[in-house]
Amino acid sequence: MKRVVILTASIGGGHNTTSSAIKTYADTYRDDYEVVIVDVIEYIIPTLSKVVEKTYELNIKNFPEFYGWQYEMNNSTDGKLARNLLPFHSKLKDLVEEFEPDIIICVHPISVSSIIKVREKYSFSYKVVVVVTDYDYHASWIHQDVDMFIVSSNFMKLKLIDDKIPEKRIRDTGIPTSQELNSRVDKYKARYMLDLKNKDTILIMGGSFGAGNLTDLVNAVMESSLDVQCIVITGNNKKVKKELLKICEGREKDIIIEGYTEKISLYMDAADVLVTKPGGLTVTEALIKNLPLIITKPIPGQEEENATYLLNHGIGVRLDKEEELHILIDDLLSDKVRLKHMIELQNHYAKPDAVKDLFTAIDEIM
Repeated sequence: MKRVVILTASIGGGHNTTSSAIKTYADTYRDDYEVVIVDVIEYIIPTLSKVVEKTYELNIKNFPEFYGWQYEMNNSTDGKLARNLLPFHSKLKDLVEEFEPDIIICVHPISVSSIIKVREKYSFSYKVVVVVTDYDYHASWIHQDVDMFIVSSNFMKLKLIDDKIPEKRIRDTGIPTSQELNSRVDKYKARYMLDLKNKDTILIMGGSFGAGNLTDLVNAVMESSLDVQCIVITGNNKKVKKELLKICEGREKDIIIEGYTEKISLYMDAADVLVTKPGGLTVTEALIKNLPLIITKPIPGQEEENATYLLNHGIGVRLDKEEELHILIDDLLSDKVRLKHMIELQNHYAKPDAVKDLFTAIDEIM
């Protein structure tokens, strides 16, 4: 049995969700692999891990432009991120000795360069697989000695080749997601199961902790003449959920406010349009569900790059003014030709078997 250690970090929700999808698949279908998930920040600096997570969350919510500036400042291949982790290489060595992995999968860029340097420094023999969880990549994901890159698209594969990564070490098999997403429920049945009305349904999501302009978006729908029902997922942000419940109280519009939920797949099946920030995992899930996308307020950095990919490939439209959301929804739902074309493109670019194909790629290098 081969032992796999997935190195993740609780900075952004998608990395941990991807990790869980990989482990769940291995536990269910691949008894030749034993998979362990390790939060690298929690392992290295357990006393500060929650502070790091909270700081990231506050930056995203309150200072997105500053976050974007930091992203660009570090978007070079000069090893800044790796040097920042140099004091913790001994802890990474401890991690390797504790878990004795045959393969290390990095689903967050923070550990990529360091785990390779530790392999070189201490003469370990594990393979390093990098799973990039967006539709473009930051330089911190890239190291010439990575054994296999798993990326979301042919565009990223071509970009890596342009960055001198050998093509034989790249697989554009997609971002691994839960196999549950492949089990499509009929739209009308999904609405029945969720106790929703059978009418045009808009799903609005704000990310893992409800970041974004959810209040403005909900107001735009409520103040319009659109005859739709709207489901709003606020994630772990209890404050935003409370605000939205107060705003919607006593209003005639069909608006359902949900916090964190395990029913995302079913809500996507029930919806006609998804309004969301373009996080890598959310985009991937929407493509698998063939759910038309309206992109709103991307975080500068990786989400802005994700948005560019979606727009360039015709699989999403961008909302620039929150107060015009109802117009964009009405335009999209009433233009059946455009809607059909977008769904066809989503089906073309979706990679529902990404997690299965990841293990096929790993088999190749073992």
